[in-house]
Amino acid sequence: MRKEDARLITGHTRWTENIALPGMVHLAILRSPYAHARITSVDTSPALSQPNVIAVFSGADIADIQGVMACAWPVTEDMVAPTYLPLAIDEVRHVGEPVAVVVARDRVSAVDAIESVQVEYEPLPVVLDLEEALAEGRPARTRGQGHQQVLHLGLRLGRGRHR
Repeated sequence: MRKEDARLITGHTRWTENIALPGMVHLAILRSPYAHARITSVDTSPALSQPNVIAVFSGADIADIQGVMACAWPVTEDMVAPTYLPLAIDEVRHVGEPVAVVVARDRVSAVDAIESVQVEYEPLPVVLDLEEALAEGRPARTRGQGHQQVLHLGLRLGRGRHR
């Protein structure tokens, strides 16, 4: 047995979920069920009226102040990383893209409240084929770019052949 096994099997391990600090709040995130869709409306008022809820935000609520998610690992100097926002404002570009958040005094209240946020979407076409996504003239799905390609890495095969 490993030295930590006794704590693990007896329920005495401290996981991040078990941490409780004075004044700590909890965040629940509503994520898009669509791969590509226009957000036509977001109603956060039902969540805001839930008990123990401190705040509720949609992308539109914080559009003027939210920054962009940084690319933590630029692979090449000429890499053009897409702009990712913490909360989508008017369009979602992948399943799971954050659309709204609830801040509450406890985890259960945050999760319950996020389920009451009402979002209406207008599904947009999706591209499931990589070659089709990179085809010339294809409209860019990423913010602020005129193309889909983030970077190109050459692969050397054998003696000097590139692919």
